[in-house]
Amino acid sequence: MLQTADVDINHFDPRNKYAGDEKLPVRFYMGTLPDDAGTAREGRPIFRDVECIQIFNSKDNVIDRPVRDTDKARWPAAYGAWKQSGESEPGATGTRLEHWPLMTRAQVEEYRYFKCFTVEQLAAMPDSTVQKINGAVKLKQMAQLHVEAAKGEAPFLRMQGELDKRDLKIAQLTADLERLNKLVEEKLKLPA
Repeated sequence: MLQTADVDINHFDPRNKYAGDEKLPVRFYMGTLPDDAGTAREGRPIFRDVECIQIFNSKDNVIDRPVRDTDKARWPAAYGAWKQSGESEPGATGTRLEHWPLMTRAQVEEYRYFKCFTVEQLAAMPDSTVQKINGAVKLKQMAQLHVEAAKGEAPFLRMQGELDKRDLKIAQLTADLERLNKLVEEKLKLPA
């Protein structure tokens, strides 16, 4: 009778395209991406939260990008543990506190504890929470002023963006016209 040794078949199964990936160190985290449409609409930097992953292939080769469905399939245990940790809870879309010049890094971390990630969240923070944070009353007032000022500037920034697009198109058309003029001059110079 043939006996077999206990072997982890995942490492030898050619049908398992993720075999061995569990050995790669990975880190899931909540990152941010710029929201160009939101920035143009609101007139201030707007970011959105996205799930991200760092894959450490070697000390000099680290892949850092938004999470794909295949990443969840490749590292289900790591992804599940990260989701269970509570660190995956996304904040609101808006101007991130770390991008607001009035906030120090320590303040950003302190406000993160209170689940406040954006200037807009700070502006709308309940007074009962604001009273618990040293200096938060003034920062909340500044955040409210910042949000209101940005709303007033948004139409002008949108118009400036449209003017910049127009200027770019004019520059492209001018370059095309100059190129055409050179072609016509070359054709006219050729002996018939």
